[in-house]
Amino acid sequence: MTFPEDAVLRRPASPAKAPSQALGFFLNFFLPGAGFSLIGRWGWHLGWFGILAALNVVVAILSLISSSPLLLLLPLIGFIVMHVHFARIYDWHEERGVWPPLEPVLKAVLIAGHFFVGFILTGILAAVLIPNLLGARERAMQVGEQATARNVYARVMVQDVDETLRSGPCDLHELPESSRATLAACTVELRDGGEPALNLTFDSGRQISLP
Repeated sequence: MTFPEDAVLRRPASPAKAPSQALGFFLNFFLPGAGFSLIGRWGWHLGWFGILAALNVVVAILSLISSSPLLLLLPLIGFIVMHVHFARIYDWHEERGVWPPLEPVLKAVLIAGHFFVGFILTGILAAVLIPNLLGARERAMQVGEQATARNVYARVMVQDVDETLRSGPCDLHELPESSRATLAACTVELRDGGEPALNLTFDSGRQISLP
């Protein structure tokens, strides 16, 4: 991948004072990609900003499908790779004593612009995307709990027909482990002349009673 400033590197240039590498890492930590503008590689500043923003959006979307904490590794891996990339580019310039020219005012504008754009995007995510994701996850959890309740009740009705049903804790040995893990309590109550009553309490605090 090439960027506009790469053309400058092909032209002979007099040695220039090296920007602070520590400051570059500092900027990259708080404003991912901004350190590249400090050393004159503004194309990679924009590139890494876009890459990391895209990774965070992908993780937010995938969190609707899976609650695996491994998803959080994607932005973290991208963050680490960005810092490694910055170190390698910095070393390349330092070895040659050549730094792409970039006016201090332009550097300040790029870094400040990154800050404000990041602030606005964060506000949009917090105000729109996060509530929608939480709502979708809550609905998915409710659907899963209702499915678990129906499965348990179907087992209860089979036992009732077989006359093996007893009042007390539910028989959950045929329920998948993933479903059992969401249950905090489950009890069956036999009723004279009527269908047995099933009461389930989930780890989320939601209670479901059937029928």
